[in-house]
Amino acid sequence: MLPRSRLALTRNLDNSPPNGYTFGMVLKKRVRSILIRCAISLVLLAVTGLLISRMIIPEEIPHVADSGVVLTTVEVVPIRQHDTGIDFSVDGEVVPRLRIDLVAEVQGRVIYKSEQCRLGKYVEKDEILLEIDPVDYQLTVDQAETAVSQAKVNIDENEVQKTNVEKELALAQERLTLTRRDYERYQQLVQRNSATQADLENVQNSVLAIQEVLQQRENQYRVLNTQTERLNVLLRREELALETAQLNRDRTKIKAPISGIITEDSFEVNSFIQKGANVARILDTSQLEIQSSLHMRQIQWIWRQSGESTGYVFAPTPVTIVYEMDGERWAWDGELKTLDGGIMNPITRMVPCRVRVDNPQAGRYLAGTPRTPPTLFAGMFVTVIVHSKPEIPLYRIPERALLPGNRIWTVVDGTLRQHSIRLATTTPEGVLFYADSAAIRPNDLVVVSPLASPTEGSAVQIIQHLAGTPARF
Repeated sequence: MLPRSRLALTRNLDNSPPNGYTFGMVLKKRVRSILIRCAISLVLLAVTGLLISRMIIPEEIPHVADSGVVLTTVEVVPIRQHDTGIDFSVDGEVVPRLRIDLVAEVQGRVIYKSEQCRLGKYVEKDEILLEIDPVDYQLTVDQAETAVSQAKVNIDENEVQKTNVEKELALAQERLTLTRRDYERYQQLVQRNSATQADLENVQNSVLAIQEVLQQRENQYRVLNTQTERLNVLLRREELALETAQLNRDRTKIKAPISGIITEDSFEVNSFIQKGANVARILDTSQLEIQSSLHMRQIQWIWRQSGESTGYVFAPTPVTIVYEMDGERWAWDGELKTLDGGIMNPITRMVPCRVRVDNPQAGRYLAGTPRTPPTLFAGMFVTVIVHSKPEIPLYRIPERALLPGNRIWTVVDGTLRQHSIRLATTTPEGVLFYADSAAIRPNDLVVVSPLASPTEGSAVQIIQHLAGTPARF
């Protein structure tokens, strides 16, 4: 069975040429068409083969001259020592440092209320906010003063009596001395029979009488001394009563214990206040605090700072508080020193802490339209940037040099070395890790380019422009 092309040619040979064509012309046309198609096919095959060869030919790899060993090309940068500490940011909420409830310590009718003792008003420390009618308390003070004066008079009278008794004691002692001398003289006279026994007995009775008077005066003096102690105790009691009365009288004037904003007031003029009733509430605005939470790793950075740090009190750590509103940003300076209760949150596994802001009104402009910065208010949500400076040395590398499992490759004497590092944190400047976690020194070369199948001790070729140019990251 003939092929279709030869069959068609045979049919054409058997028949006469159509439309005036000769047999030679038809044959030339057929041969030319076949040749053109073959040429096109060959060209397409050649182009396809060229493209395939370009795709499968590997990239030329530099090799060491005269050795014949093919080396992997790697990009490296030097490891830098990080001396500027670790700055990290956490979210926080502004809370008042002090919120004081003013309580009435005495009862009575309100006779005065300051215009500043209103909701939202600012009051200064020791400013009088309310005054309770002091008449009854002043009468109590007057009575106590009278009782103190009377107690002092009683003490003075007792002292006069003691002075008189002391003088009588001295006279009785002198009289006893003289009478004893008379008794001794009469004894001698009786022995010489110059006086009778009756005379001697009379003198002896005089000595006994004077001794009895002397004993009475001594007893009286001891009683007066005891009475002096009792009167002094009574005087002290009356003085305490006077101090209490004066204190109650002074408490009729209710003063602001701190400077701040009135957030609550409950009484007006002519209203009656019971002892212990809440009069007003003052929010301290001289100092505020930021309530935030830290991870244990962040707390570890603060513990390792220079200075005295304990489990609950840190070495003073400076912080920056940032508040953003409508594209504008302001900042305040603060200080982190203590934890907030020292109890870890069981849900977030974070530890609450407190940041103190000594001057909430001393804000500074960061971004946006320059204008007077607002003051911090309780309830604001802010960003707290903690500036910690741990004493443990830190190294910095680009983030692309860090591999899974916290591993890195370095180049030492033209060979690869693998290290496992202890990661500290990741910053915009790069990855920070602890210097004591691996046998690495500053300016060692770390690999930043991808490695297909790296092995320990493999020889590599460093790209010349990276090897000779200090890397910046």
